[in-house]
Amino acid sequence: MADAGHVDLVRERIERWNDWRRKNTRIVPDLSGADLTELDLSGANFAKSDLSGARLSGANLSGANLSRAKLFRADLSLADLSRANLFKANLSQADLGGANLNRADLSSAFLIRANLSGASLLESCLKEANLGQASLFRSQMAKAILRLTSFFKSDLTGADLSGTDLRGANFQEAVLEETCLRGANAAGANLCFATLLRTDLEGAVLDNCAVYGTSLWEIHSEGSSQLDLDIMPAQQPVLSVDSLQTAQLVGLLLHHERARDEVFAVTLNTVLVIGRFPDERRDVLEAVKDALRRGGHSPLVLDFHLPGSGDKNEIVKTLGRMSRFVVADLTGDRRIAETLDAVVHFLPSIPIQPIGQAGAEPPAESHYPKYRWVLPFWRFRGAADLAARFGRDVVDPAERKAAEIRQKLSFGV
Repeated sequence: MADAGHVDLVRERIERWNDWRRKNTRIVPDLSGADLTELDLSGANFAKSDLSGARLSGANLSGANLSRAKLFRADLSLADLSRANLFKANLSQADLGGANLNRADLSSAFLIRANLSGASLLESCLKEANLGQASLFRSQMAKAILRLTSFFKSDLTGADLSGTDLRGANFQEAVLEETCLRGANAAGANLCFATLLRTDLEGAVLDNCAVYGTSLWEIHSEGSSQLDLDIMPAQQPVLSVDSLQTAQLVGLLLHHERARDEVFAVTLNTVLVIGRFPDERRDVLEAVKDALRRGGHSPLVLDFHLPGSGDKNEIVKTLGRMSRFVVADLTGDRRIAETLDAVVHFLPSIPIQPIGQAGAEPPAESHYPKYRWVLPFWRFRGAADLAARFGRDVVDPAERKAAEIRQKLSFGV
């Protein structure tokens, strides 16, 4: 129960309340369950106060200091919290329906299972906030800072997140039905098992997102960037593609055997790239991907440097069969050549181009067995040399070999 003296102080004049707070810094105000409906509390100092279960519906809390305050299950519906300081405040299960939180600081705040339906959070800061299982139905969050924010299992149906900073945000199992993410930067976000139905992604940045199990229906993604999307579950080897649609298709083929058998006959424009690419060799990987993209191909990258306990042989065999051709960089890791040795005979209709960086060990060209669909080993001196010659010396021969194989197959050879 609230301290009656504290409630009376709040109800008198905010200037007197703030003066009392300055003189009594060691006292934690207890306003739990207090009825402060529609009061003018603008600029009030409620830092670290206990407002659990308090009734603040329609109250004016603009510019108030509520940092680290306890607002668990508080009623803040239709309240004005514009420019309020809610840093690390506990708003879990609070009712913020229709509230004005424009330009408020909610960084690191707890809003687990909070109701923010119809709330306005324009240009607010929710960096590292936890909105797990919160309702954000038709909320307005344009240009908000949502970096590393958790929306785990949240309902964002009809919400406006246009122009927001969503880098590293967690949308796992979230509902993004008719959500507007136009122009948002969601690079590195977790979209695993999220539902994207008629979601507006026009001009959004989704590079390096985790998209395992993501469900897509009627999305609008014109002008968006979707590079290096990871389609594998946690603790598995990282496997990246360059579009949400490809991620959904490849994920279906990789994780559902019956569907895989039915569509393997379809030739995709993807090229499987396998190799070991630590930080000092990222420029090589980027040169390979850029060269493939310039030629209209979609790189599918399996990086042996990244951790993962899955069966890489099976992954290479499966993905190789659905690729236009395979590029295998044997530099720096004998496991890559061993993986190719184990699967090469399963890919008789897929051109395989082994490559390696000069002066690095391995590769050893003689280690790799020769098959008619395996192209001659190709060496490059570095990223710049690779970028200059890759299209002419690797992509073009691989395409010619693919055409040759298709022609022979058509004649039953």
